[in-house]
Amino acid sequence: MRTRIAFAVGTAVLAGSLLFGCGSSDRSFDASPSSTDGVAGESMPMEDEKAVQVGQQVIQTANTSLEVADVDAAVTNITTEVEAIGGSVQSRSINRFDDDATASMTIRIPAASLETFLTSLADQGEVLNTTVDAQDVTVEVIDLEARISSLEASIDRLRELQGQATSVTDLVAVEAELATRQSELESLTARRDYLASQVALSTVYLWIDQVDTGAALTPDFLGGLQRGWDALLTLGAGLITAAGFILPTALVGLVVAAVILIIIRLARTRHSRKGQS
Repeated sequence: MRTRIAFAVGTAVLAGSLLFGCGSSDRSFDASPSSTDGVAGESMPMEDEKAVQVGQQVIQTANTSLEVADVDAAVTNITTEVEAIGGSVQSRSINRFDDDATASMTIRIPAASLETFLTSLADQGEVLNTTVDAQDVTVEVIDLEARISSLEASIDRLRELQGQATSVTDLVAVEAELATRQSELESLTARRDYLASQVALSTVYLWIDQVDTGAALTPDFLGGLQRGWDALLTLGAGLITAAGFILPTALVGLVVAAVILIIIRLARTRHSRKGQS
């Protein structure tokens, strides 16, 4: 019985101690400038943020079409030139239809070299048309830089709060807010890096078509002889075909002519006999 009473008293004292300790911890944390309520209401420090200095940010996209004598040679030459100026061919495809061929290429080149590259395409063939679209994203980049800077400062403050937390409740609240802002920071950073890549490297969509130049006019005796023989055979075949077409008509004509001649001769013979009598 005494053992049970002692255990109950000890349990009550222990529970009271834990309750008092948790209450004092909460009060001490709440009394500090960076309390849990401060975490929930923490705002990004825009008031002490320096103005973001960003130069003009322009994304350039070009579409051009080209006529060449040899598609394969043109694709090879253009690829070599693109790599020489620090660019890359993201995709290319070549399609062939009998003696004709076409190709399409998606090219990324440094923005500073865009005009020079477009001009150099004339060395490969005839440039049919070229359009360049410029999209100014300066305002968006400035906004992203400001928001990223604010989030980074806010995350640093939350990490300070995380180190000052004296209870599980406070620690969980700080960590939840920290995870949310870290996720937002990663999203904004990815968008900023994407825009930076688009500004630094212009995109060129290139369409190449092969021109039909016709047969080459070079001396070729054997080829001429072969073509002459082929022409003779074609003429002979034509004459034979014509003879086959005319022959039935000619035979009928001959038969008719023969009948007419026989009738004329018979008529003359009768006439001569009457005259003698």
